[in-house]
Amino acid sequence: MFRREGPAREPRKNIQLAAYLAATAGFVNSGGFVLIGSFTSHVTGTVGRFARDVAEGEAAASLSAASLVLAFFLGAFVASLVLESRQPSEVASRYGLALGIEAGLLGCFVFIAGLSRASHPRILDAQAALLCGAMGMQNSLVTRLSGAVVRTTHLTGVVTDLAIEAARAYRRYRSKLAGQARSSLPPATLAGHRVYLLLAIVLSFTLGATAGAVLTLRASRWAMCLPVATTLLASVYAFFQASRAHAARD
Repeated sequence: MFRREGPAREPRKNIQLAAYLAATAGFVNSGGFVLIGSFTSHVTGTVGRFARDVAEGEAAASLSAASLVLAFFLGAFVASLVLESRQPSEVASRYGLALGIEAGLLGCFVFIAGLSRASHPRILDAQAALLCGAMGMQNSLVTRLSGAVVRTTHLTGVVTDLAIEAARAYRRYRSKLAGQARSSLPPATLAGHRVYLLLAIVLSFTLGATAGAVLTLRASRWAMCLPVATTLLASVYAFFQASRAHAARD
């Protein structure tokens, strides 16, 4: 799962990875919204909020919104530093470390949310920054691992790509009906794995988001222990793969 990067990866592995981490991101996004009123797995809405706060002359609120974007950036930056390390270690162990840090950020959110009962928007934004940092890390490590094929923290581009594939399938179907033996479009089999990948991301993110909203409404911050556990499990598995590869070489 974590031993190969980019084109060397099997499409099936990318689908499994995408389904697992997209569900985690969906859970964090909706659970975080229920708890603190902010979506944290992407920055598009946060930039929109920043622009509104600037237009309304809310300096503190606009700076707070900007800090969420910065937290996402820093999360992605830290993950990239870990993965670009030149230290002689297994590739999988680097992903294990990055996932472990992500799990730590999510765990910190659960801990701090329990300590703070304040409802002031700026305090809630400070808590949201932890989730933004974690999601920035996940987006960076998945992008690096899959060779920019997989995105798991947002759906805008994924839904767009699905629409493109649907349009191509429709054109192939119309060509067959018209009796055209040849088409300028690539064969359907070439797009098969990509369609499965996109569907896996959409369905997993949606299921994760639904579970996150339902469980958080019932269990409050404790529900966020679930994405902590899933991310930590992925980290442990990555380290396990690294240890197996090291043992095989000895």
